[in-house]
Amino acid sequence: MVTITCCIEDHKYNPNNFWNGKWKSKWDVKFPTAGGFAKVEGSMSAQVHYYEDGNVQLLSSKKVEESVQMSSANEGANNLVEFIKKSETEYQMAINENYNAMSNTTFKALRRNLPITQTLIDWHKLHGFQVGKDIMNKS
Repeated sequence: MVTITCCIEDHKYNPNNFWNGKWKSKWDVKFPTAGGFAKVEGSMSAQVHYYEDGNVQLLSSKKVEESVQMSSANEGANNLVEFIKKSETEYQMAINENYNAMSNTTFKALRRNLPITQTLIDWHKLHGFQVGKDIMNKS
């Protein structure tokens, strides 16, 4: 039995819009000695970091397994590529749907529009307060 590992990785850095992202997937394909079906095991992960006016990270991963028809080299390669494409597309769509649902419910429940004092904090003026001076003197 022959095993081939295929790794896919991409990074997107967008500092102007305060976010970064990374996609990784690893596919192990175990080919039979003569025709038949190849066993495919895949793991996919996504990491997104959004940091404007806060710090939110999304870490997600998923594993899949499938047997892929290997009648000929061309058909086997096409079937393998189609399975990887289908798996990654379904995973990405599930993340998008979950994120949209969370942004309308979970994230809104986690944050308050204003602090308890009902006034916005000017973080740039924090160093003028006694607490800010104490912290700066200790470092």
